[in-house]
Amino acid sequence: MVSQRVDGLVEFAYYRPTAKRVVMAGDYNDWSIHHLSMEADGKGWWRAELALPPGEYRFKYLVDGKLWEADYATHAVEDDCHGGWNSVIRIGRGH
Repeated sequence: MVSQRVDGLVEFAYYRPTAKRVVMAGDYNDWSIHHLSMEADGKGWWRAELALPPGEYRFKYLVDGKLWEADYATHAVEDDCHGGWNSVIRIGRGH
């Protein structure tokens, strides 16, 4: 799930209670798995905040260093041309 806050930050929330580690990667960081680790909230949700300028972005979650997953609660998903799906978000100007 992705939401844009009034202050312009983008909040990401991903439910995966059995995960030990979740990171985000996308076209906003050249698909690097080393820049945005999500934090577990103790209730099964993994969360992260990111400042993104207005535009359209693709991303995925990497679970435990093995499983790439799209977030289907985003604006859209699209074929990643590698047998999987990318999440797509559209960020508007601050509210």
